[in-house]
Amino acid sequence: MRETCRLCGHTWGVTTKPRTNVLCTPCGRPAPNRRPETYWHLRAVTGHPVQRYRSVEWWDQQTSLGDLLEASRNAEAEQ
Repeated sequence: MRETCRLCGHTWGVTTKPRTNVLCTPCGRPAPNRRPETYWHLRAVTGHPVQRYRSVEWWDQQTSLGDLLEASRNAEAEQ
């Protein structure tokens, strides 16, 4: 029995009942052009927090994380 990726058509063997709506590993990774709401959410949530100092770079990062969170919310609202 084989499963087929719904985006690229890649197939692989399985020992259980094949699923119909499945993605292979490369297609399953979120990207800006593929599942953008998940991509931007993960970028915002898993960003490296810098909390030891309050420099210009730190404030730039905080602003960037806020922008990413807002982009994630906007993408989720559009779906």
